[in-house]
Amino acid sequence: MATTTFSLADLKAEGIGADALARLVPALGMEIEEMSGSDVTIDITPNRPDMLDFIGFVRAMHLFSGKRRSDAARYAVSGQAMHISVSDSVAKVRPYILGLVARGTNLRGDRLRYMINFTDKLADTYGRRRMKFSTGMYDLDQIKGPLSYAASRDGSFVPLESSTEMSFGEVLSEHPKGLAYGYTLKGGRGLVPFISDGDRVLAMVPIVNSSHARVTESTRNLFVDVTGTSMPAAVQAASLIACSLIDSGAVVSPCVSDYSSGPVASPLLDYRSVSVSLSRLRKTLGVAVDAGSAVSLASRMGYTAGARGTSFTVGVPPYRLDVLNDQDVIEDVAISLGYDKINPVPVVSASVGRPDAIGKLHDSVSLLMMGMGFSEAINQYLTNERECLDLMRRQADQASLVRVEHAKTENISMLRTSVLPCLVRDLGRSAHEKMPQRLFEVGSAFAISGGRAVESYRVAFLSEHSKADFSEAKGVVLRLLALIGARGLSVDRHNDGAFIEGRCAAASSAGKPIAVFGELHPEVLTNFGLEEPAAGGELILVEEREYQA
Repeated sequence: MATTTFSLADLKAEGIGADALARLVPALGMEIEEMSGSDVTIDITPNRPDMLDFIGFVRAMHLFSGKRRSDAARYAVSGQAMHISVSDSVAKVRPYILGLVARGTNLRGDRLRYMINFTDKLADTYGRRRMKFSTGMYDLDQIKGPLSYAASRDGSFVPLESSTEMSFGEVLSEHPKGLAYGYTLKGGRGLVPFISDGDRVLAMVPIVNSSHARVTESTRNLFVDVTGTSMPAAVQAASLIACSLIDSGAVVSPCVSDYSSGPVASPLLDYRSVSVSLSRLRKTLGVAVDAGSAVSLASRMGYTAGARGTSFTVGVPPYRLDVLNDQDVIEDVAISLGYDKINPVPVVSASVGRPDAIGKLHDSVSLLMMGMGFSEAINQYLTNERECLDLMRRQADQASLVRVEHAKTENISMLRTSVLPCLVRDLGRSAHEKMPQRLFEVGSAFAISGGRAVESYRVAFLSEHSKADFSEAKGVVLRLLALIGARGLSVDRHNDGAFIEGRCAAASSAGKPIAVFGELHPEVLTNFGLEEPAAGGELILVEEREYQA
């Protein structure tokens, strides 16, 4: 989930009061994290990126409450198209760019802040931290043209948040945005993609914009770009942003990206048609929903809808990036109906389950860890080398890694070799929370051993606070070893890149290494954004269970 914060006064001005928020937000499957003072903070589910935007959130509230109905004619482009010349030089670094023009925008008050927060969160979540796509906004009245998109090793401009001209290399090594997002250009062999406005650099993509077309509250006309490594994702992002701008009162005009292979126009604002069988809907929900009710319920979720014989057909608005097929429509109908209206049905089973040995061990370890003040985390087994090894300052035999064949993204390329990196990442994501923070996880790690895939069942723990040290980690490990009844114990000094040298140890049982623990290395803390010292470790509970596919 991603959180977004809106002003209660701004929402009230749109006809959405605190009582309506308390009623409608949970009904849509979201959660109000905090409502105090003048603001409300809401957890938006990952499948509704359109609601990260203030305009999109208001739209969803009004549709769900029946104050508004979806109109397929509303989202349309008009006016003369702006052109972007696309160089072949971007093909191997960041090949795709789309754009749009919005005239008559209203960015006064909090509107500019909302728009910036929305595009940033969209690029960080749906855009995979700007790797898949990112967006840029510019004051159209400050652009002279012609616009072009190319890649080069050399270039200079005055970036936002700076008053002096900087080279591309200086931006990557010195500017806050370059330090934060420079990783997006790795693999480009030194090439830096950029958008130019005539002979001036408009933006260093996807790092930071130039200051000469800065967007302010008084900006009335916008040029928006979407660049990325996935054309389908860029198309969807451009459509989503265009819909928000149209709903804010702007007139959106198209943009044409002129590739050597041919022109590509954006944004695409057509409604997609999805047909849903009424019998499938009733069977899935367990509720006798007739055609008229199905159309009405779907309309509350933003669809245009109409009945047709034994099915009903919906038009999916261009801002609903999450709707792939009829099952997604059925889910929305269920939300619109209200899950409290769906009667639960008992699951008939032919056997009675009971905990196995691993389950009992998990329960015992979890009980001990919670008794020591730790909270349990649950993470996915899928990870990547950067997070599991590089950021942890660890190395591994490449032949021992269980890799994902034909991985679609760099974020999911292997099965984890250790549980501890997941906890370090978790604490990095919650760095804004109060200290101390203590997490543990009981789960599996994987490796190739003897030509076969094996998994080891482990417990990892991490404690972050100003006084976290080696002694704290050692105390936890000794309690865990006593719990599992380890015999022939020895604790010796150990070297592990993830921990500070001299403040790391390994425990062995009957001569076999069973645990490693210590104080995290400062470089690891920096890599994951931890601001306080952290101590932790990892213990093998069950070693080398052969993986059965």
